Amino acid sequence: MALAEKIRVKREEKGMTQAQLAKKSGLTQATISRIESGELKQLKSDAIKALAQALGVTTDFLVGDLKHMTFDDTLRADDSAQFIFRGYEKLPEDKRKQLRDYVEFLVGQQKSKKSKEE
Repeated sequence: MALAEKIRVKREEKGMTQAQLAKKSGLTQATISRIESGELKQLKSDAIKALAQALGVTTDFLVGDLKHMTFDDTLRADDSAQFIFRGYEKLPEDKRKQLRDYVEFLVGQQKSKKSKEE
């Protein structure tokens, strides 16, 4: 997956518009549009870092050959993932099962929503 596609896919996964990503990353909406269209292929390292932080991914993911972030990369890049994991570690087993069940429920809802949109 190319840089442009990775940025677009991650932005859409986060439910962000180009304007929202621009604001969060400090870039302009026009720049985000040019990146996602493939018109802008070379980015300065500061821009890549800002986009990675805004999208909750690593710079390695954005510029590398990986199609998906690894578990360790997700934990490093996403504050919410770190919060959930730290909380999970503190829970007793019965509460961990409840959390897993709830995550499965949410994922199922998301899949259902996507299938209805298609």
